[in-house]
Amino acid sequence: MNVSLFLARRFLAGRKGGLLGTVSVLALFGVALGTAALVVAMGLMSGYRHELAEKLAGTNAEIIVIPAGRAEPGPTVRLLESLPHVTAVARTAFASGLLLSPAVPSGADAVVKGLDLPAGLRTTKLLGAVPGLEARLTMRPGEPVPALLGAGLAERLGVKVGAGVVLESASVSSAQGIAPPRRTLLRVAAVVETGFSEVDDSWLVVPLPLFDTLAPPDVRQGLYELKLTAPSLSDETVAAARKVLDPSSTIVDWKALNRDLFAALAVQQTLLFVVLTLIVAVAAGTIVSALVVLLAAKTRDVGVLATLGAAPQTIVRTFRFAGLFLGGAGILLGTLSGTLICLFLTAFRVIRFPPAIAKVYYLSWMPFRPEPLHLAAIAGTGMVLVLVASLFPARRAARLDPAEALRYE
Repeated sequence: MNVSLFLARRFLAGRKGGLLGTVSVLALFGVALGTAALVVAMGLMSGYRHELAEKLAGTNAEIIVIPAGRAEPGPTVRLLESLPHVTAVARTAFASGLLLSPAVPSGADAVVKGLDLPAGLRTTKLLGAVPGLEARLTMRPGEPVPALLGAGLAERLGVKVGAGVVLESASVSSAQGIAPPRRTLLRVAAVVETGFSEVDDSWLVVPLPLFDTLAPPDVRQGLYELKLTAPSLSDETVAAARKVLDPSSTIVDWKALNRDLFAALAVQQTLLFVVLTLIVAVAAGTIVSALVVLLAAKTRDVGVLATLGAAPQTIVRTFRFAGLFLGGAGILLGTLSGTLICLFLTAFRVIRFPPAIAKVYYLSWMPFRPEPLHLAAIAGTGMVLVLVASLFPARRAARLDPAEALRYE
C-alpha cells in the first residue's frame, strides 16, 4: 500500500464542512471552470479550421490543374485519373457575371461555375449532395438555360426554383464598347444552401457545355478538378502530376491556395491556448490555498506522523497527492463539461452569424470540434500546473516541527 496516497485520501475525506470544505470546493470548481474554458476555445478553433477546410475542399476539390496550351479533354482526363490517390476528375470553368431578376433589376454580382456532369458531382462535394441535380440541370429544347443558385444569392434576387433570371456577361464587343453585355435568360432549376457563404451568396452553376455560350471568350478554356481519397495526400499527387504534365502547366492544391489562411489560424490557436492556460494557472493557484488550509486543519496529524518516524518525503508526497486529487478532479470535470458544451453548441448550431459576418468567416454557423490530442494537451498542462502549485504547501508541511505541532494537543 502507498502510505502517502492513503494519507492524502484520508486527509481530503475528513471533515466536509467548514473552511477546508469550502476552500476545496472553490479550488476544484476554479480549476474545472478554467479547463472547460480552454476546452471550448480549442474546440472552437479546431472546429472552425476543420469545417473551413471541408468547405474549401468541397467547392473546388483538392487539386486544380490548368493544362498548358489547348489540351484535349479526353486524354487529359485519363492521364489525371491515373495519378495516385485520385478518385474523380472533372472539367470546370469560372467567370464573373451580373445576375438580374424582376425584384432586383439592378442585379447582383455572381460567380459563374461550369459544372461537368456527372463527373463534377463527384469532385464538388457540396453540389453533389443536392438531390437529382444532374436531372435538374439537363437542358431541354425550347427552355431557358437551367442553373443552380446559392441560397443567399437567390434570396437577394428574390427568386425561387422555377423563376427566370437574366445573366449579363462580357463579350468582345462589349469590352470594345461596341455593344452592350451579352444577356442570357436562365431558369432557376435548384437552390442550394451549403453553410459556406462563398457558395451560398455568389455561386451560379450551369452545365459546362453551356458555359461557353455565357462566359467571356478569355475564360472559355476549362480547368480540371481532382478529388482525392484524402485531402492530406495532395502533396504526393501534385508531385506526380508535375512529372507527367507539361512544365508550363499550373498545378495547385487546396493547401497552396489557402496556406496563409491556415497558417494564421494555427498561430491564433496557439496564442489562444497560451493565454487561456494562464487562466488555468490562476485557478491552479487556488490549490495552494486549499492545501494551506488542509495543513492548518491537519497540523496535529502531521506532527503525530513525524513523531512516529514518517520521513519528510512521505509528508511531501502526501500533500502532493492531495493537490493532485483536487486538481485532477477539477481537470476531469472541466474536460467533460467543456466537451459536453461543445457537443451541445454544435448539435443545435447555437452560434450563428448574420450574412454580413458570415462573409468574413465564410461560415454561417460556428462548429465546435474538440480533438483528442488537444484534450490530452490540456489535461497534461493542467496536471503540471497543479503539481507545481502543490510544491510550496507540501514542503512547508515537511518542515513542520513535531514539537510545535503537538504543543497544545
